[in-house]
Amino acid sequence: MVKKYLTVLIKLVVSVGLIFWLFQKNEMNFSDIFFQISHASLKWLVIGISVFTLSTILGALQWRRILATVGIRLSCRRAISFYYVGLFFNNFLPGYVAGDGFRIYDVAKTSGDTSNSVAAVMLDRIIGFMMLSLLAVLSAVVWAGTIGAHTNVIVWVGLVFLGWLLALFIMFNVRLAGYVFRLVRKIFPEKITAKLRDVYLSFHGFRRERKMLLEVMGISLVIQTLRIMTHYAAARAVGIDTISIMYFFLFIPLVALAVTLPISIGGFGIREQAAVHLFGLPGIGGLPSAVTSMEFMAYLIGIASSLPGGLIFIFRRKSALK
Repeated sequence: MVKKYLTVLIKLVVSVGLIFWLFQKNEMNFSDIFFQISHASLKWLVIGISVFTLSTILGALQWRRILATVGIRLSCRRAISFYYVGLFFNNFLPGYVAGDGFRIYDVAKTSGDTSNSVAAVMLDRIIGFMMLSLLAVLSAVVWAGTIGAHTNVIVWVGLVFLGWLLALFIMFNVRLAGYVFRLVRKIFPEKITAKLRDVYLSFHGFRRERKMLLEVMGISLVIQTLRIMTHYAAARAVGIDTISIMYFFLFIPLVALAVTLPISIGGFGIREQAAVHLFGLPGIGGLPSAVTSMEFMAYLIGIASSLPGGLIFIFRRKSALK
């Protein structure tokens, strides 16, 4: 228990420290950020929340489709409910994937099938990041001439996409997975290794579901486009209208990847640092204070959109206690 609270404290310190360093390094002050956020365009805020909400509902339906493949059938209402709870805790717990644990728990409790629950969330995550990276790659190809000097970013985007593609390939390839498991067996006790093996076998079964995989990838492309557009709406809300939308498609996937590092609370601090660096590259014109306000606003839109998940969790708990 002490270790758990210490971990949370360390991640909170990291988040606060990164924000403090960002403000010091770029000579910003909180009053400027507060002014930009408090005078945000209501129209663009509504657009941002609406777009994010649509992406959340589609995300829940995509996850439901994956679960159905392994015989776990949830109603649309229940899938959306579980997804919202996970989204809510992603925003408030240490590590950006903490909410996935709630999704796994809810489905495992409902179905009694832990291995398939874990495998479904893993596939949902991997495909999501792979499609997000693919959007960045496509953007780099379409706007290669305009992007010009930012070849390092294009290389990183390409590597990220190949990394997720490789992860999916390893999970679907028995021989490569065997090498990984031999390494895992040396690190973890047999009990944990056996559980990981069960999850892998569940995941590997998705390889045969080509129709489902193509459907989920198509839905995921729409979802990730909507998530990128949420950041664009946040930018417009705080008055940023000089940065081309192509940079959002190129940079937001890298920001999203950085946010998944389990060293902060809900990605707070990492998100802002990554965005300020990328959008502040020469020739793009993203002023540190404006980009920071944009990412704060994107975070607030995410929180506002995920609040139904908190309410669902509270009412569900109250019902269970009666």
